[in-house]
Amino acid sequence: MFKSKKVKVLLALLLVFVMFAAVGCGGAKEEPKKEEPKSEAPKEAEKPAWPTKDITMVYHSKAGSGGDMFLRAMSKSLEGPIGRTIIVENLPGAASMNAWKYVDESKDGHTFLGVSSTLITSPIMNDLPLTYKSFEPVAMMFVDPMVLFVQAEAPWDTWEDFQKDAQANPGKYNIAGGIPGELGFVAAKLLQEKAKIDINVVPFEGGADATVAVLGGHVDGAIGEYGEAVAQLDAGKLKVLIGFNPVEGVDIPTVQDKGYDFLVEKFRGIVAPKGTPQEVIDIWADAALKALDEPGFNKYWNNMKLVRAYKTGPEFVKVMEEQDKQIRAFLK
Repeated sequence: MFKSKKVKVLLALLLVFVMFAAVGCGGAKEEPKKEEPKSEAPKEAEKPAWPTKDITMVYHSKAGSGGDMFLRAMSKSLEGPIGRTIIVENLPGAASMNAWKYVDESKDGHTFLGVSSTLITSPIMNDLPLTYKSFEPVAMMFVDPMVLFVQAEAPWDTWEDFQKDAQANPGKYNIAGGIPGELGFVAAKLLQEKAKIDINVVPFEGGADATVAVLGGHVDGAIGEYGEAVAQLDAGKLKVLIGFNPVEGVDIPTVQDKGYDFLVEKFRGIVAPKGTPQEVIDIWADAALKALDEPGFNKYWNNMKLVRAYKTGPEFVKVMEEQDKQIRAFLK
């Protein structure tokens, strides 16, 4: 009897052992089902895909202008970081409204606006419905130095020579400037006022056309970006009489050097239509910062004597607000 009970206990223990072994083996078979890395895949899929097609960068002036050259050079350096082709489209006319309205009405998420200080001056001077407040700031890139240049053979060797001649002959000399509403036009008017001279400011749509007009003797000089005339300046066909901003590495007297109390700083940058998602603007701003050090673009903007002035968000808006106040004060 005792042996029978002992056998039963042993059998019971064996049964328990077999059950635990079965559970253990079953657990081991379950382990391959735990594929944790797969749980991360849906999170990547949820991120908004941008860009999904090529990008259009619109500008308000003709091909060959300072802003057009800047955008074309920058676009090449942006294509790598952004991963898409960037096409520059020129829509001049209507005091810049053709370009601005086109971008304002674009809702495809892939159309942006290259801007200069014209975004500030033209709405004020032409009472336009769109202003810098109509767009989202992306990135301010540079200040583009502006100068007054003439033919190398012109009879004036210094700014004082020209000023004295212009004062003695009011209304005699024609100086090419931007169209009414552009900063070049405003700069010409400010220079006249401060230097007490009377010159005719002839509107030109783009700086390239103004440079050709000076070289051809159709006007006596022009106010434009240093970069627009740099090739002809380096070739000795043009000379600068006065600058509105310091030009790095070039000895040019500025309006401030002559005691004229005004500041003209032509910024260049990018804005987006209202409602553009912040994550898209952040991608743009990050790519624009990287572009500044891309070898090809870095060489371009240094050769053009552009002044690096990278700003985004509120800092960029502040520059536009201050320039808006300056222009409004001038026009009072």
